[in-house]
Amino acid sequence: MEQLSRNFIGFVNQALIDVEDRNLVQALLSGFHSHPDKLDKYCETYVDMTSSNWTESSLCTFFCGWRSPDGAAHAVSSIIVRILQESESLSDDAKLKMLAAARHCGEIIIEDVGLGEMHGHPHHSKLYYRMASAICGSDDWRLQDRFLDPITKEFSSWVGEKRPLAPELIEALEMMAMTELFNTGEYNLMTPMWKQWLREVRGYPSGEANRVAAFLSVHCGAVEARHFKHAAEALELYASATGQPINYSRIERLSKDYVARACDHLGKMASVLRSEVPAWD
Repeated sequence: MEQLSRNFIGFVNQALIDVEDRNLVQALLSGFHSHPDKLDKYCETYVDMTSSNWTESSLCTFFCGWRSPDGAAHAVSSIIVRILQESESLSDDAKLKMLAAARHCGEIIIEDVGLGEMHGHPHHSKLYYRMASAICGSDDWRLQDRFLDPITKEFSSWVGEKRPLAPELIEALEMMAMTELFNTGEYNLMTPMWKQWLREVRGYPSGEANRVAAFLSVHCGAVEARHFKHAAEALELYASATGQPINYSRIERLSKDYVARACDHLGKMASVLRSEVPAWD
């Protein structure tokens, strides 16, 4: 598992290469370096999750609570609105920085709100629907009254308290940056595992496995890293426009808290899965 953890942190480091503020880099990285045991367990959990067959009912519970492109789009859109509202009382120069910050936020959610379809990029909600429905055998996973387990929403609820609802907008931007950074490592780590699971456990041909897993693939490579870069730019522009120094100590605390909670959350997600009982010959 140590190799998988190193790979995960390697993806994170790649996202941070272009960040000139090295104090910000160190603050953001602190959580990853502070919890090597949790990262190892996190990687082990993904290995376990993608090594067994699961009941359709438990898969419905899993996918009902796992990802929410619409939720991410809503959160970042709310941050954009708050930036624009705050810009109203600022000087012209500061307003331009705020406008630039809002634009960077918008770049993060282009595919989540469907604007990518103007350039041939599928709406991420449609890709998630296709993946979850194929794996679950139907779209019953959408029935929250049947399949939503509150344990799968604990982490996203915590994130939502700070992104977008943090009393101080700069803290919402910090959370946005931290989320995009962790996502960079997560998607790049787990996508090959899920594709292998689709092929070797679920029996999908390679091409069909790639089609089903397209929601994961579109977040790999430099995609999430680019989203993080936009988030970091938005944070720095907002701080400059409002005359606030970057609070490295607070970001370091957030990083440590976020990584610990995100790793624990995956264990909770895995706990809702139930193995198929093999039929007796």
